[in-house]
Amino acid sequence: MKYLNFYKNVKSTLTLALAAIMSVCCSDFLETSSKSKFTEESVFENIDFATKELFGAYQMLTTGNWWDYNLLWFMVDTDVEVSFQNYDGARNDASHYRANPGTNLLQQTWTSIYQTIERVNLSIDNLPDSKLWNGEYSVEAKRLYAEAVTLRAYCYYLLIGLWGDVPFQVHATHADDNFYIPKTERDDIYEVLVKDLKDVQDYLPWQTDVATTRRISKGVCKGLRAKIAMMYAGYSCRNKTFETRRGRHWKEYLSIANQECKELMESGKHRLSPDFEQMFRDMHAYKQDVLYGDVMWEVAYGRSISGRVAQSLGMPHTTNPEEPKYGRAAGEFRLTALYYYTFDKSDKRRDISAALYNYNSASYPGQQRLIGSTSFAPTKWRRSWIVPSMGGDLKNVQFTGVGFPLLRYTDIVLLFAETENEINNAPTPAAKAALASVRQRAFPEDTWQQTVNEYIDSVSVSKEDFFFALVNERSWEFCGEFVRKFDLIRWNLLGWAKDKMITMTDRMLRHPNEPPFNWVPSYLYWRILPDGETIDILNPDYRLPSQTIAGYTRTTWFGAYNESSITSYYTNFDRVMNGYRKSLNNYLFPIASNVIDASRGILENDQWRPYDSASE
Repeated sequence: MKYLNFYKNVKSTLTLALAAIMSVCCSDFLETSSKSKFTEESVFENIDFATKELFGAYQMLTTGNWWDYNLLWFMVDTDVEVSFQNYDGARNDASHYRANPGTNLLQQTWTSIYQTIERVNLSIDNLPDSKLWNGEYSVEAKRLYAEAVTLRAYCYYLLIGLWGDVPFQVHATHADDNFYIPKTERDDIYEVLVKDLKDVQDYLPWQTDVATTRRISKGVCKGLRAKIAMMYAGYSCRNKTFETRRGRHWKEYLSIANQECKELMESGKHRLSPDFEQMFRDMHAYKQDVLYGDVMWEVAYGRSISGRVAQSLGMPHTTNPEEPKYGRAAGEFRLTALYYYTFDKSDKRRDISAALYNYNSASYPGQQRLIGSTSFAPTKWRRSWIVPSMGGDLKNVQFTGVGFPLLRYTDIVLLFAETENEINNAPTPAAKAALASVRQRAFPEDTWQQTVNEYIDSVSVSKEDFFFALVNERSWEFCGEFVRKFDLIRWNLLGWAKDKMITMTDRMLRHPNEPPFNWVPSYLYWRILPDGETIDILNPDYRLPSQTIAGYTRTTWFGAYNESSITSYYTNFDRVMNGYRKSLNNYLFPIASNVIDASRGILENDQWRPYDSASE
């Protein structure tokens, strides 16, 4: 009853971001020979029109203010994905926790997410009362409804993670509505979303039944429910009080997440893809993972139309002039050098996710070249992997159309292990088996005794040890997929991550002869193979003395950096998480000033404190 009363009391009004601009209308894609407008009711009397309306909401995810570009800047500066770019009053300030209400991309992304909510609310409001609901197209109509509910939940998952309490809009907007509504407390929103997702699960098909990763399936609904429950059960910085605490019924929601993950795993509808590298290569070849279902949901970009994966995000290729063989790739996002050296040397994910080379030399076009110290990038996205190639006449095209995963089954497996450990106050056999399955894919089989069995035994001596093993495993698994920030937030480990990153980077650079970095090379020896393109690095995992080796170029590396090189590295590294203060946990973004101004005093930035007023 609490849920029902709350739901009834939510006003059917437009959130403030849309008050001045929103006019989502089905006539965008519908015309008649007469000049009359289609009403909501007429659109939802036709299954084709109703489907197109929902597809319009999916299309919003492909735009520049979503994962195509702007949203990525909100999700960097963790201990995995970072930006080294200088402060600019815009996206770079946002990435470094230095945004203010005038930072321009704040309003753009806020508005785009609420526009998506408005579109799905049209479907949610109209489908149950339409003739489609119980007619010939009942199954399809209920599927559309459930997709809309899930997509709306995903929008609020992002909004709350970035802004804390937000206006909660659960109905489409009409002309006589009150546009000016206040924020709703996040626990209330989470509780509605978790119930909504439970209610619509059975309306959705499994991915195995529809053979697509580009529409929401039953597995996606269950997986998102688990992730939202984990955000509720985890920590967050609260509006007004700035207290960092869990959701009020966090234990209950931890169990909900556990149950959803367990049901997904037991369903047999999704499996871990056996080849980590091939999973991402297939995405570059525009293949959907319908065989294994490890990629559960991805953004449906269009080649040469939308999506800058492997261009703005991924391995850099020279852009001036454009790299002729594979095409340009700005590769704007980075990893710290430390991240590369957290991997086990035999972990196959390392050189896929954080390669030691790129194609970013204008002097050697189409050739792999050793990177510099600040050029580590999330390289599971590579222009050179795109099939068919986007070089040659397509070298200037920035929209690659390569998909971007919003949810992977591996995430569910690791969340299951985490919830088992938390609920039972120790890792259960099921939790250890889940972690083992992920690590088995990551390592050669002949190393499993050490890298899987012995490793899991060593981290299973306590709840805390197993938890931090999962913290590490998720960092190695999801590089370049931008899930790390929300993980660190719900664990209340953003400050821990920053401190550890600074301490361990200093140890690697200034104490290279002491454990744990006394094996990091002082010099890298490398050459270009006879094909004229491929790099061969002789010693990525061990030290060699300074010497001449026939046929190889020697490059000074971290183990032999002098003070000048260290200072140069820190010029860029010091920007990472620069505005974040652990004592304030000030990760939430301000609402844009024009949104605040348009609210007529209803909204305020009660979740945000300027970075420069924070002190440890």
